[in-house]
Amino acid sequence: MAGLFLLTFVFVKLLLQTQGQNIHHAKIYSVNREVAEGGSLQVTCSTFGYTTKSVYLYLCHNGKAIEIKKSNQADVAFIINSIEKDNSGNYSCVFSEERLLTTQVTGYGENHVFIQVTESLIPAEIRLLKADVSEGSDAEFNCSTSNPLNTTQPRKMILAFLLKNGRTIQVNTWDTTETMTTFTLRKVRLEDAGTYSCVVMLNILPHPDKRLCGKNEVNLQIKQHSASVSNSNSGEVRLAIMCFIILLVISLLLGIWLITQKRGFIGCLNKRCLNNEEQLRETEVVYEEAGEAEATGETQSICELSEWNEFSDSEV
Repeated sequence: MAGLFLLTFVFVKLLLQTQGQNIHHAKIYSVNREVAEGGSLQVTCSTFGYTTKSVYLYLCHNGKAIEIKKSNQADVAFIINSIEKDNSGNYSCVFSEERLLTTQVTGYGENHVFIQVTESLIPAEIRLLKADVSEGSDAEFNCSTSNPLNTTQPRKMILAFLLKNGRTIQVNTWDTTETMTTFTLRKVRLEDAGTYSCVVMLNILPHPDKRLCGKNEVNLQIKQHSASVSNSNSGEVRLAIMCFIILLVISLLLGIWLITQKRGFIGCLNKRCLNNEEQLRETEVVYEEAGEAEATGETQSICELSEWNEFSDSEV
């Protein structure tokens, strides 16, 4: 029984030694040695000068493989997205001709680089230029930080967030020259009163449900307009509304009167036209009767004349 255990131990040891002999050193290169939390880390593993075959490359963190890639190229890029602070440490590269599990690969490559993951969220100091702001005016906040920001590494931009009661309400780009930014609330209302703070983010945007905290807080108070001003304004509005209603009623009555007058005038014209037509008809009838009478008189005269001539001839 003891011999069986001894044989198993020797076999496992030889297997590990064989795997160790199959793992070869490679080189690693990295442009950035410092990455903000939430950003991306990119390194390059190189087998140039070691082999020209298609091999399996392993990226190691503190001597343990964390990623694997197969390639026939000498240089292979590894990218770690959404990097966290626990990812700080030594990185190196190794390769093998046969595929191995990442849990089986340990050790360091030809060289190593130390990557420092810095905090992305930096609490900043906020200052309110005017504590008491009248309703309808603007409120301004200055956001700054005394902590040095690493701006040498490439990133799209540095963002500053204005927070009200721990919730983001505005976002500004950070001025790396002035190391500050200014937030402005336009035409504030009573509901804008509250506690404000600010933070600086180097890479990632805060989650909407995540409560953020600045280095300090300021309290914004909104002063309401006086009652006399509001009453006078409301009185002016009421007077303007009443005048508008009166003008509207007068215009309506005037329109109705004009429509009525227009209809009466048209009716009168129609009546006159009817009377004129009747008179014309009566005149035509009179003329027709007169013409008929004249025609009848001429006929009678002609008849009488013919009778007279006949009578004269008979006497002769």
